[in-house]
Amino acid sequence: MSVNPPLFKCTTTCSALFSRFLVVLLIAALPNFSQAQTEVFEGNTILLDEFELYTGNETDIRSIAKSSEFQALDKKVPNLGVRKESAFLRFKVQNKSQDFFLNGFIDNSAIDEVELYQIESSVKMIVSSGESRSFNERGSEHPNVNWQFFIQPGSTQEYILRVKSGEQLLVPVKIGKEKYINAEQSTKELFYGIYLGCILVMLVYNLFVFFTVRDKVYLYYVVYILTVGLTQLVLNGYTNKYFWPNGVEISFLASVIIPVLSGVTTVLFSRKFIDTKQHTPWVDKLLLFFLGTYVIVTVLAFLGQYNLAFTIIDMNAASALLLVYCAVVAARRGNRTARFFLVAFVIFLIGVTLFALRNLGVIAFSNLSNYALPIGSALETVLLSFALADRINQFKKEKDESQQKMIAVMVENQKLVEEQNVQLELKVHERTMELENANSELNSTLQELKLAQNQLVEAEKLASLGQMTAGIAHEINNPINFVSSNVQPLRRDVDDVIEVLNDYSNIESAEEFDKKLPELKAKMKRLDIPYLRTEIAQLLGGIEEGARRTAEIVKGLRVFSRMDRDSLVSSSVNDCILSTLVVMKSITKGEVMIERELSTPMPEIMCFPGKLNQVFMNIVSNAIAATKEDGRPLEERKIWIRSSVSEKWITVEIEDNGVGIPDDIRVKIFDPFFTTKGVGEGTGLGLSIVKGIVDEHQGEIRVTSELGKGSKFTINLPRFLA
Repeated sequence: MSVNPPLFKCTTTCSALFSRFLVVLLIAALPNFSQAQTEVFEGNTILLDEFELYTGNETDIRSIAKSSEFQALDKKVPNLGVRKESAFLRFKVQNKSQDFFLNGFIDNSAIDEVELYQIESSVKMIVSSGESRSFNERGSEHPNVNWQFFIQPGSTQEYILRVKSGEQLLVPVKIGKEKYINAEQSTKELFYGIYLGCILVMLVYNLFVFFTVRDKVYLYYVVYILTVGLTQLVLNGYTNKYFWPNGVEISFLASVIIPVLSGVTTVLFSRKFIDTKQHTPWVDKLLLFFLGTYVIVTVLAFLGQYNLAFTIIDMNAASALLLVYCAVVAARRGNRTARFFLVAFVIFLIGVTLFALRNLGVIAFSNLSNYALPIGSALETVLLSFALADRINQFKKEKDESQQKMIAVMVENQKLVEEQNVQLELKVHERTMELENANSELNSTLQELKLAQNQLVEAEKLASLGQMTAGIAHEINNPINFVSSNVQPLRRDVDDVIEVLNDYSNIESAEEFDKKLPELKAKMKRLDIPYLRTEIAQLLGGIEEGARRTAEIVKGLRVFSRMDRDSLVSSSVNDCILSTLVVMKSITKGEVMIERELSTPMPEIMCFPGKLNQVFMNIVSNAIAATKEDGRPLEERKIWIRSSVSEKWITVEIEDNGVGIPDDIRVKIFDPFFTTKGVGEGTGLGLSIVKGIVDEHQGEIRVTSELGKGSKFTINLPRFLA
């Protein structure tokens, strides 16, 4: 819930009375439609202007959807006034574009409850939002209520919109393509960013002037500018987005307190600026009464009586008219600053009038009507700053005579000042040289520190590489020994077979074959040829198994060793995990039980595979150490490695059942050089390198741990790098 600031509450009311008179005339001149027409969307952003208002007493949306108690509204933008109950608006949209999904939003952030229902064979809620929910619960990056809905091209869809607010209920609904809707709201945010920048510039400028001239009117104006800017942010919902995105109560409270502050600072500043105590003393006393009522409003706000507080704020808006009267009286008496005040306030009133006419539907929603209020407010702020600057000129004029008397003394001292300036310039030059030398030394020291850090990082990588190399050498040595130990028996068996084959090949006739056949059979029996065939097959199988295991290790090493690539390549995270486990087999074997739960199929992503290998190796190494600390047996030491795929992320979880990480240590484990290991056992760079590699992949890493139960590292890698 948000309210208009007190300064223009009254002017809004006056403008509204005149605008309502025009609206009555327009309504009388226009025909009264009994049924709203269907909105037609052809691909451009449109402001819906055909609504039907439910006039029955039902509150159940299903009953309302079937009801015929709807009355067509004759205003392009529904303006439902102030009502306690919810309002139900029905509208239809025909999609003549080629898009299936359309986006919509309500260009009014001051609505407490918003629900949009799609009416088909059943009633389906599309969105539930509003100021009664915190900003983070609304699911939109903009302060306004946003939604997306599906309409088949060429078809018509019916919707019912339920809205409720404790103040004037204005419901401007726009639909269009997502990029145009987002662009329009982003443009609005850009405008208010520029507006806020203007306000901040004026604030800083006048604050500087206050510290220079020590005139309280500048301090009042600084606070006034601040409350004016905050009021605009409250009106458009930006305080909910940027200041308290999770607070609902503070949002309601701020919608009262900030306008109260705006009203208080307006009165204090105006009394001082146009000197109401001198020109209109009776009005000055009445303004003090208004200040007292603002205290009551503040108490009511903290007691939760928001409606009564808003009512008193509306009544206090009459102080704006009193200020106009004071400014007119002061201007007639020759007060220059009062003239500036009148000009600035007239411009502001124009903006307020356009704002009120837009809310009443007299003028169309446009950039002029939408931004008239902040533009008028900004121009008023600038003009009043000019007025305060003119106030300085008045002070300067009063001091001219005294300054003339000081000129003679200044001329006499000019020579001394020039000499001092020369000495100061010399000292400044000397000091500048000293600073440049110190800066040069600091740069050299910084380069040395960076070099030392790089050396430590490389040392950490080399240590990991050395550990990995020793393990790989051991792993490769086993299958190679398996091959080499089978070569000699295989050679012996083959020689025996060749010897028999040679004896057969030396026989040249059948008579000689019959003669030597008993001898050959005796030799074959002595050599046990059937056993040789079996043994040769076994030896060849052993050699083949050793070669296969060696090839598997070499393949894993080839995948793991891609650490020096400077360009992104397409690779599977599962392949990186498997290659890391292959090269770490000698480290994990006999130390821990590893269970893998890898999602398949795993899509490839653009990454640095070698660096990801180092991430997995460092985390697994730490997990092994964590499971060994409490001395549990091998079968109880476990590490789980899981991978999964979502629409946006590739997720890898490495969990162990080790000793866990205390909370005071867990927050520092990614800090460079932080380690809990003894001297000489670690550099404290392992997890720091892990964090740097994950950040380089635009990913994120989280750690959860419980003492005595283990730790879990969760790594999210984006499927598509920005």
